[in-house]
Amino acid sequence: MVLFSALVRPFIALLLMGSLLTGLPKSAVAAPKTYSVYYDVSIAFISIGTARFSETRRGSTYKLHLGADFLGIFRYFFAPHLIADVEGVDSGGRLFGSRYSLAVDHPDDPQRVDMTLSAGTITSATLTPPLPERPDRVPVLPEQKRGVIDPLTAFLIPLKNEPTAADVCAQTLKVFDGAGRFDITLIPDQERTLNLPGYKGPTVDCYVRYMPVSGHREKRANVTYMENNRDISVRLAQVPGQSYFVPVDIQIATMIGNLRIEATKIEGFEKPSETATAETP
Repeated sequence: MVLFSALVRPFIALLLMGSLLTGLPKSAVAAPKTYSVYYDVSIAFISIGTARFSETRRGSTYKLHLGADFLGIFRYFFAPHLIADVEGVDSGGRLFGSRYSLAVDHPDDPQRVDMTLSAGTITSATLTPPLPERPDRVPVLPEQKRGVIDPLTAFLIPLKNEPTAADVCAQTLKVFDGAGRFDITLIPDQERTLNLPGYKGPTVDCYVRYMPVSGHREKRANVTYMENNRDISVRLAQVPGQSYFVPVDIQIATMIGNLRIEATKIEGFEKPSETATAETP
């Protein structure tokens, strides 16, 4: 499935581009906080599917979920369904996934990834079916499995100091997806505003660079295209009460047209109440 390799892995890497209740008194009992972002997915202005990203927080732990459904003939090129999940912990303002899974429900080419991590180090990674051995595949070195995040945790972009494009976008995410390492580098663009159901407020725009590090097939046309691609961008909105931003618009130039993942509505972006962290009487 050449198109799967050319588009879906970068799609996951970028769609999957990652502390509301820390420090609660022990006597407080906090309900989980959940929000969801709904997206329309299109290529060359033709709708090809929908996606939903959600985060649930309880204390310092988090769960992320991504589900995508594709339409018509695109169900063959991508898959009828794509589901990814991760569980992790927010430790000192850094997100560490501990268990990640991805299931691509394609009738002719189903794929699954199951991965565990510990403090940013890959402890196990199973691909079903495994990647075929190829002489041009770049080997994955042990050091490339350390200091990394999973693709879904990479969906949340950390705020370092100020909620500006110059601050939020000036960073590189080191991602391991079970098959190999790649880097997502964000480059500052501009600040704007967004108005859609469930959210009205500021956003920051970043240019994006995709750099394969290992696990890919060197000099393949799709790999070279994505590595040299200068038409990738992401628009981010800050999650209320958190020091993280979530994508609300992703655009990727591909060999078959512009791929766009655009938020259509957001649920659960209410600002935390002043009593949310109050001690229970």
